[in-house]
Amino acid sequence: MEQREEEKNEDTPRKRRKTSSPSFIPVDVTSEIFLRLPAKSVARFRSVSKLWSSITTAPYFTNSFETRPNLLFFFKEDNRFFVVTIPHPQNNRIPKESYSYSSSQILDSYYTTYPKSVCFTIKTESVHGLICFQRGTKPILWNPTMRNFLPLPKPDKSWETLTIFLGYDPVEGKHKLVSMQSDRVSDECRVLTVESGEKSWRTVKNNYKHRPCRGIRKDNYGPCRCIDGVLYYRAEIGPNKIIMSFDVKSEKFHTITLPWRGGFEPTMMVSYKGKLAYLGCHSYENSLLMWVLEDAEKSEWSSHSFLPISHYDRGAENNFKLIGTTNDGELIYVPNTVFESFDVVYIDPVRETFRRVKYKGVADKEFRQRNGLGADKAFRGVQYSPNHIETLMSL
Repeated sequence: MEQREEEKNEDTPRKRRKTSSPSFIPVDVTSEIFLRLPAKSVARFRSVSKLWSSITTAPYFTNSFETRPNLLFFFKEDNRFFVVTIPHPQNNRIPKESYSYSSSQILDSYYTTYPKSVCFTIKTESVHGLICFQRGTKPILWNPTMRNFLPLPKPDKSWETLTIFLGYDPVEGKHKLVSMQSDRVSDECRVLTVESGEKSWRTVKNNYKHRPCRGIRKDNYGPCRCIDGVLYYRAEIGPNKIIMSFDVKSEKFHTITLPWRGGFEPTMMVSYKGKLAYLGCHSYENSLLMWVLEDAEKSEWSSHSFLPISHYDRGAENNFKLIGTTNDGELIYVPNTVFESFDVVYIDPVRETFRRVKYKGVADKEFRQRNGLGADKAFRGVQYSPNHIETLMSL
């Protein structure tokens, strides 16, 4: 009896220690878990508790949160604004010279009432989760993930026309808007730091009197590209067309000479494997040509000739248009008109791989019934952002 009593007494503290052990998850572990979740899930979890809200709204967390680049597109139907995000397929396991057809699911889709105060003509690419629009001479920032807009004041009350660029400094984790007059030569611009919470523009001087190219008709190469903290945009200095770069962190300008003289018709400025590049075609050859900037300080470029989409799929050039490249270097072709299905073509011009992916849940019967859209209506005026990264930054 005494021995059993002693065993019982020995077990009691052991059980007590076990039941009284802490059941909470450390904050740093919780933060790491949240960083691995989709953005819409993190945004929803903010309302669970004050602790979770403080974790997911802290500057360190919002700057660290980053998703794989996806294809974002949006369009207007009646008085509704539809936004869809789909994933880019990974090409690391695709053998060389392969032709494949597959299907995939969308990541997210939603619609809101069309905001009449916003003119949805893209002025910038998606830059670390934010997109800039322009209505007249007033810029508007949009965060598609958080579904909010931020109208900003006119950079200068005397300006009648302007050009807007959006950049991101990965070192300090800050977005900056750069604006200048589009109808005259100038040696200054206006800069606004988004994360500062201020809505006042600063004047920044540069050593190069220039005018940004407006990008109309044949000159519509895409207004700018922000690559690794540097903004690139086409400009004019006198009669010469050049590339102007703007370091988002230091706010310094630099000029880059264009490599081509004749026979090349540029159509698009892109980011190709972390480098600035121009896509276009030979005026006398049926091929796609790419100029890649290898050294900005020396204005050194390399050229690469690729097979067109018609080589892989005859007639596809009439149904698809090129909108950019993935981080892996694949060319992205999207449909000219979205009707009963949504297919995207991915071509790796170096490895000569061709992939056509059908995304379920976009424009099909179920999508139309769920959203009350007509079965015979084609979605027109669709705008694309080829490499959109979700951000939890609130505007």
